[in-house]
Amino acid sequence: MSTLEQIHLPGSRGRPRKRCRFIVADKGYDSEALRRYCDRHRMKPIIAKRQMHRKPRPGLPRGFDKPLYRERNIIERCIGWIKELRRICTRYDKLASSFKAMVCLACIDRCLRADFSDKT
Repeated sequence: MSTLEQIHLPGSRGRPRKRCRFIVADKGYDSEALRRYCDRHRMKPIIAKRQMHRKPRPGLPRGFDKPLYRERNIIERCIGWIKELRRICTRYDKLASSFKAMVCLACIDRCLRADFSDKT
């Protein structure tokens, strides 16, 4: 939950928002604690359910927005592209600032390859 507390969403004007409307995650994040956190901060969790059998919770069943969940694929592909660089995948850098710089370089490299791939 501490990662969610550090987020600042830029907006068009005023102070940056700290909360988003949705949290989209895979089955690994299916926990009751995360769902309660989302309820407390008025966010809608879009998390696939695990297959394990659980005791039913009181109240209405949670809805699942499948089209919005499928947009998670964009993020997964982006992380896959960034991890094509061996240095990032194995994290050779000791300092967080060096690692962050390498991730920025990987993003720049990916953007340049996408923009100039047809001009060779």
